[in-house]
Amino acid sequence: MKHPHRPAALHAALRFVITSEMPAEHKATLIEVLTQAIRDDEAAELHRQAAARAQGEWQEQEIVELKSFLHGQTARSWQHADECVMQIATRLHRDPAAVRLKATELGLGTAVDYRFVRQFKLTRDE
Repeated sequence: MKHPHRPAALHAALRFVITSEMPAEHKATLIEVLTQAIRDDEAAELHRQAAARAQGEWQEQEIVELKSFLHGQTARSWQHADECVMQIATRLHRDPAAVRLKATELGLGTAVDYRFVRQFKLTRDE
């Protein structure tokens, strides 16, 4: 794992090199090296995030968006539940099954799975 201040340090070093007085050939080389290091770090972070998503790891902002989208919703039919799942799965770039599972874990199953709505109705009517 890289030092958490590395991106800021690389950007500061790049600004320093750009504004400093040094021979042009050295300056160009240092700018190129620092710029490539920044790009490599950013690409590695994007790769790490993609791997986390593939493994099912949810980011906090994804959970917030999922809760916000499904809050107060109750599926009116199987089709409505599937439409809700597909819409939020598309927005989150997630597998619909993973979205349905996470929503259920968060207590929002009635918005994404009509079985929960039917079960609730059956127990309420008894």
